[in-house]
Amino acid sequence: MFIANWKMNGSLTMLEEWLKGVGKTLNKSLQKQCLLCPPVCFLSEASNLISKLNLSISLGAQNIDPSSISSLTGGIDGSMLRSIGSEFVIIGHSERRDIFKEGDSLLLEKLKSASEEGLKVVFCIGESLSEKEQNQTLNILRQQLKIIKKVELNEFMIAYEPVWAIGTGNTANIDYIDKIHKEIIDEVTSYQKEGFLGICYGGSVDSSISKDILSIKGVQGLLIGGASLECEEFCNIVLTNNRN
Repeated sequence: MFIANWKMNGSLTMLEEWLKGVGKTLNKSLQKQCLLCPPVCFLSEASNLISKLNLSISLGAQNIDPSSISSLTGGIDGSMLRSIGSEFVIIGHSERRDIFKEGDSLLLEKLKSASEEGLKVVFCIGESLSEKEQNQTLNILRQQLKIIKKVELNEFMIAYEPVWAIGTGNTANIDYIDKIHKEIIDEVTSYQKEGFLGICYGGSVDSSISKDILSIKGVQGLLIGGASLECEEFCNIVLTNNRN
């Protein structure tokens, strides 16, 4: 799966041009491998455009709030996301863990909110540079994964995003990605959870290195940030990894 995480970027004009570009460049089969996660304010329009343009790309939200806090000003729960066309939701992204201090208890409630409404989840985990340098990577990842065991999920994918690589232009080397993904697969498999879709890699991914990353057996997709904002670059990533 190729996940376009726009973060806090975009406009209605950009959204329309991007989706038209995807429609012209990628056939239906390739579109089915793609997931667009624009800011939530654009989800409804994205859903309308996907229908109007007869596209097969899926839609996802970048965030969700616990449905248990019904009086939360500015909150958006799973039922709202479903009603405006979202099929997936990203939970646990490192930026929200860091900037908004989202911890395990809140993330668990978010997972429950997604599960209750049948949303598929992209659950993000990753280590900081200091944690990596202290050889704490596996301990950190296992700790972050533990809450997966505490909730009944629908289909879900783990996104491994080394925090030290996000937005830096630095990508983990192939051997490192291979090793970490194998460890994550072993850990999640031990939970015996149904609906596990595998692991995608996120961390300064672009078309120059995406093919090498996806050649790794344990990598089932890519979580693409800045490189997904340009339709041509996003499509290049998809096409590069679907050529013999």
